[in-house]
Amino acid sequence: MRLRLTRFPYVLGALLCLVPSIAEQKFPQPRVSTRGLFGVWMASPIVAIGEVTNIVFYGEQTVDRLPPPTMLDVHELYWCVGDFHATAVVKGESVPTKKLLWASTIPGCKLLPDNPNHVANRSKTRAWLLREEGEFLRPTFDYGAHRFLGVFTRWEDDPTLPPRQHLGSLLLTPSANADTLDNYADYFWDVVDIACELLGREECVRRIRDLAALGDPKLRESACGCLKGQWKEQYDCDSK
Repeated sequence: MRLRLTRFPYVLGALLCLVPSIAEQKFPQPRVSTRGLFGVWMASPIVAIGEVTNIVFYGEQTVDRLPPPTMLDVHELYWCVGDFHATAVVKGESVPTKKLLWASTIPGCKLLPDNPNHVANRSKTRAWLLREEGEFLRPTFDYGAHRFLGVFTRWEDDPTLPPRQHLGSLLLTPSANADTLDNYADYFWDVVDIACELLGREECVRRIRDLAALGDPKLRESACGCLKGQWKEQYDCDSK
């Protein structure tokens, strides 16, 4: 017996109407930053220690133009989503239990560089710079800025300090951020303002004085410049 399939196209068409097309998928407005690390920190309502797992592709978006300084010929955004697991809250009241959604101009849903020796891959503690948007957690900026602050030390290695003081002290610990004091001297200016906001003036000045006394000329110059220029602290930085 031959079956009549004249209704099949109509049934198939009805089923397809139930599936939203990629073109109809809604994406948040991507945010691009030209700010330095401290500027991104100040713009972040939430800073939380944690990790992102179960990362999957969320969708692809074609845009006419991305905000500067993105190159003019970039028109594709790749959106990804993952589960954010918070260990501690450094800034903000709490971290809502939501998925983290972000955009990239590079396909592959990678939050970290491919190079295993890259400093970001070596970080054992990551302080994520976040904001809340609708049903998702979002990076404060999707690209053109840091998504997290990373240090080489495990967060749980010193469980006695409150989260703000703990991160502040780690940022002013050279071995937690760089392989040498000389290398840390280059990074010092990126994080000192954040560390001082977390620690308060008195503790911050004490720790910067300790950095100046470590004996590395380059780090001493940076630490002394900060003490004199930003904090107006009198410190004998001219002595050898």
